[in-house]
Amino acid sequence: MLVPDSTDKRSRMIAASKTPALSLRHSWKFIVAEMMAIIFGVFLGVWISALVEDREIEQFVERSRQVMLQELEENYTRIERAREYHLGLLPDVVAARDALLANETFEPFDYRGFGAPLVTTAAYDTALSAATFARVDPAEASRIAFAYEQIANMRSVMENYRLAVATRDSGFVALISTAFADSLYAEDAALRAIAAVIEKTPPPVWTSVLDVRPY
Repeated sequence: MLVPDSTDKRSRMIAASKTPALSLRHSWKFIVAEMMAIIFGVFLGVWISALVEDREIEQFVERSRQVMLQELEENYTRIERAREYHLGLLPDVVAARDALLANETFEPFDYRGFGAPLVTTAAYDTALSAATFARVDPAEASRIAFAYEQIANMRSVMENYRLAVATRDSGFVALISTAFADSLYAEDAALRAIAAVIEKTPPPVWTSVLDVRPY
């Protein structure tokens, strides 16, 4: 019968006594590694989410910018047409006014309404409400805002005159000559401001095209 070697038995006991400590140490390393992986995953997810969100915002800002440029382009065309109407009619209006002041007759002129352009500002209003300008180049944002400011000023001038013309029975010819001249000034200012945004050459000021005295 073989008797177990006491030395082997002692070695096995020592090894057994050390195993839990080793397992515990390995468990803590595993837990720390898991925690680090989770933290890294969370930060990575946040970073990717922020990156995607920022890219989406940039895309939205660029789309908003392009829509505003398109809106300004269309407004430019509408204002040009209104300006042509006012330029074409103003000499006849001034001539009629001067004839009335001299108690003379005058040829009827082709008045087809006040001729205010139907400009729009929906894209600009949307960009303002969405705080788009915070991410647009400051110099370009300033030009765009100034262009829309001049459009608003033009609309205000024309609306005031249009209402006055529509409700005034006497002195229509004298009023319409002043109204058309002030409208031309406002149209020229709006066209110059828009042209600076959409890279167009604005027309010359109306006083260099017509030699009339509307006031």
